Amino acid sequence: MQAFELYFNPKNKETLFLKSFIYEPENVYEKRLGNLYMVGELAQAMPQNAHFLDNLASLVKKEYYSSGLKKSCEESLREALKIGNDFLNKESKKGNVGWLGNLNFAVLNYKEPVLNFAKSGNMKILLARNGELVDLSQSLEEDLPNPDPLKIFGSMAAGKLSEDDKIIVINNDIFSCFSKIKGFLKELYRFLEEKDIKQLIKTNKEALAGVFGVCLFLTAVKKQGRKQTVSLKNELPVFSFSRVFIKPVKKVWKRPKINLPSFKINLPKIQKPAFFKIKLASIKKQTILVVILFALLIGFFLLFQGEKKKEIKEAEQIIAEAKEKAIMAESFLVLKEKDKAKTLFEEALTEIAPLTKRGRPLREEALLLQSSIEQELLKQ
Repeated sequence: MQAFELYFNPKNKETLFLKSFIYEPENVYEKRLGNLYMVGELAQAMPQNAHFLDNLASLVKKEYYSSGLKKSCEESLREALKIGNDFLNKESKKGNVGWLGNLNFAVLNYKEPVLNFAKSGNMKILLARNGELVDLSQSLEEDLPNPDPLKIFGSMAAGKLSEDDKIIVINNDIFSCFSKIKGFLKELYRFLEEKDIKQLIKTNKEALAGVFGVCLFLTAVKKQGRKQTVSLKNELPVFSFSRVFIKPVKKVWKRPKINLPSFKINLPKIQKPAFFKIKLASIKKQTILVVILFALLIGFFLLFQGEKKKEIKEAEQIIAEAKEKAIMAESFLVLKEKDKAKTLFEEALTEIAPLTKRGRPLREEALLLQSSIEQELLKQ
């Protein structure tokens, strides 16, 4: 999923806070829950609420990714929205009621191919497909007789995206402005590259000069869009130091030659006893045996380490494949295809069964995954 954030005059209005949030999985457990996107608008805002949108988004994100292998994307999002409602309720009890009637917020989760979404207020969620534009947010607008003002997230919906589908999340002011510019929305969802979107905005710069808002533009593509970070470092010059050693000059004093008489003494040869030769040969043999034994031990140790690493790598591969099947099975559950989901869950259990035995590598992780899959099967 590629994502583009567009802000329109965000610093020209002190009483309006706008923010979009893009969260991508940071580990294998978060990966099964996909990407999380949020767009928020707080109108008539007080200075003390400058971080209101950040705090709300942070709590929703933390709760969403906390479930790990325990819950599906839909269940995780539902629990996260409850935490969001609890946060707003606590803020009102503290006396912070400035957000009431002024908060517009949208939360979306995408785990290929399913999109789960919820929204509050006048935030718009649009789907662009095959030249048509559909307002998905209408499915979330309910006519409740006595709506609870503190429960801004009342319902959520889900749908399946196809390749090259586009999702546009915008606040109401921007949507109204886009609608007035002839053909603008049609041109907007036709583009795939960031440079094309910027060019379109630049062409209609005058019409967009007086509006305030934020737009999150998502495109369902197979290749994930990557964020590029350029790091500038201060490069210090490298100096090469060479040392020069100066040898001090020494005066050489020559000793005069003295002729001394020479004496020659013939000493008798000392014969080594036979037992000394035998002991020396024995010590050499023992040393060679110790060296050979030590080399064999090192060889066996390295061989054992290599086999152990191979087993761990194979276990990691089996668990990864089982997790992929479990994730795919949960996607089938969202699409109400229980038979396909059950088959995938059972295949995943069969694959990880050998890893749950004592002494096997990554046994704890295999047991955790086994327990999670069995719980899903019990629900069926």
